[in-house]
Amino acid sequence: MAKIFRVGDLDVTCIDDGILKSSVDFVLGMDREDASKIAGAADDGSIHIPVNNFLFQRDGATILIDAGAGNTMQPTLGRLPENLRSAGFDSSAVTHILLTHLHPDHANGLVDDNHQAIFTNAEIVVHEVEFEFWMCDGAPDESDALKRTRARNKINMKPYLDRVRLMRDGQVLMGCSPILAPGHSPGHTCWRIETGREALIAWGDLVHFSAIQIPYPQSAVKYDLDADLARGSRLRMLELIAAEHLAVAGAHVNAPGVGYLSKTDAGYRFEPA
Repeated sequence: MAKIFRVGDLDVTCIDDGILKSSVDFVLGMDREDASKIAGAADDGSIHIPVNNFLFQRDGATILIDAGAGNTMQPTLGRLPENLRSAGFDSSAVTHILLTHLHPDHANGLVDDNHQAIFTNAEIVVHEVEFEFWMCDGAPDESDALKRTRARNKINMKPYLDRVRLMRDGQVLMGCSPILAPGHSPGHTCWRIETGREALIAWGDLVHFSAIQIPYPQSAVKYDLDADLARGSRLRMLELIAAEHLAVAGAHVNAPGVGYLSKTDAGYRFEPA
């Protein structure tokens, strides 16, 4: 189901790709019992988190943030194309896709089951660090998980290679600028989107388990390629977001996915829009 939010002079539509089943066993830096209680986990530790995508229009462009998982992960995912249509947008209407990073639940939805482009008219916009890491051959001794993600990203990107725009910090495209926030992946990116007198931060997986990592941002997750680096990026960005009272669009933030942060003694509180 799509939800529309007004941030500054911009209408931002939150369109979900479905629900991802995960577990508090992936939380680092917190006792499992405490993590389960905070997240409301089931007896086996399982929790379900949303996979949110965000869409807005400006300057004649239709801009989508991240592309969902496609049919590659869990049967509860891969709903983005259908939910786009329900919100009044065909995938062919998307002109730009801002990628926060190239993990499966954010990038595998770029292609269909036959590895053909779903977003036939879209330019892919991604931080150069992220693109170069996943598109290179990699080290011979890297983990099997890295090898699988790297191989899949080459499939995801193949139909778009003639329409990829590589960005770096300081560059701006239609009011959208990347902020490198590495750790979860080497080029993990928060996108700052100017909206008149306000700004919106699409923070990707800066926070993965929102019920835990917003109030207790020192907690990391096993999904992070470099947990310590990811923790530093999270602390830096959350402080910036709260200090400037920026709106947030969180890929895995529970409904409604868009809101603001306020400071607490231990961390932060998410205030839904």
